[in-house]
Amino acid sequence: MLHQVGPVAALIGVVPLADYCGAEAELRLADIAWLAPRAHQHATLVEWAMRSSPVFPVPFGTLYLSLNSLTAFMHTHEATIADFLCTVTGKEEWELRASADLSSHEILEQLAGNLWPDWQALPKGTRYMRLCRDRNLLAEQGRAEAVALVHDFVAELQPLTAAVRQHGVGVRTEAGGLEPIARYALLVAKKDVTALQESVREAGNRAAHKHIAIAFSGPWPPFSFRPNLESP
Repeated sequence: MLHQVGPVAALIGVVPLADYCGAEAELRLADIAWLAPRAHQHATLVEWAMRSSPVFPVPFGTLYLSLNSLTAFMHTHEATIADFLCTVTGKEEWELRASADLSSHEILEQLAGNLWPDWQALPKGTRYMRLCRDRNLLAEQGRAEAVALVHDFVAELQPLTAAVRQHGVGVRTEAGGLEPIARYALLVAKKDVTALQESVREAGNRAAHKHIAIAFSGPWPPFSFRPNLESP
């Protein structure tokens, strides 16, 4: 259902309050088989709406007790929401993720050679023992260099982006032993998406020589750029 308040419209659905509130609801929300299809439906609806209109996306599970409470909330934040919708009109959110190989023998040897000028002159056995001893130090050095490289690349993309948000990265190792090192959300005008994709592709080819993988995905609803409004 589409609900209009001034220049701001909300796409809303009616759900049983008991499904999301109370002791039984806590059990349901912990059940991935129950939760996943509903979260997927929410995401699908928001993505469907963004194809034809700018959207102010809200997280799955955002509830209002009644249409009146939603209307009051929208009236309170009407100017902020309207400004946001103007900001994201004609734009999309894209995500840039970077990960790096920080543990293979090849990259550790390379990092050691960069960090210690006399590295290649050391006996092979000495190098092996030092790699074992200083593996964490070398990985930290490689991580810092990789993060700085990706940061500088994102800064180079400024002419093609309307806004950038840096997110935290998980600690979980990806397939192939790659470690997540950076994650950015980019707000991009639709007219600039093709040029941005090409820039990312070229940067990814260069980064691969430094054992860094860059992934680019989208478009997504502009969750990363929505203002934080007080809870309803």
